[in-house]
Amino acid sequence: MPNNKKVIPSSQSGFWTFYDWVDSDGSNPIEKWLAGESDEVQMMFNSVLKEARKRRNHADWPCFRHKMKGKAGAEGVQELGFKAQSRQYRLLVKFDGELQTVILCGCFHKGDKWTPTDALETTVKRAKALAQGKASRRERTIQDDL
Repeated sequence: MPNNKKVIPSSQSGFWTFYDWVDSDGSNPIEKWLAGESDEVQMMFNSVLKEARKRRNHADWPCFRHKMKGKAGAEGVQELGFKAQSRQYRLLVKFDGELQTVILCGCFHKGDKWTPTDALETTVKRAKALAQGKASRRERTIQDDL
């Protein structure tokens, strides 16, 4: 039986589009980080993005936490969160155009501790590199069949 599904890009469907931050050499640290996590974490990550992309106002996303403060906040970084395997996972993102979000860093957060410990500094560097055109973004495929 032929596959007659029409694929509509997220940006044309009224959904948010999520991108991974990609270094100038083409490496994708978001994908590498996610690949090292358990199936449960990967499924939650996908589920969080799948739910968020449907809601036009990002403040209504169940995963939305807040705008970051300090240097990260000055770069427009926002914090998304989800819980898996009894850990608080964080996605540090930047809105980059209408209904477009770039995932800059994936990490853990508990109290005042970030893992990796340089997550905030890395995020600020990535946000600046993106703004200066020294990095790019790659659209993340969000699986609807999970």
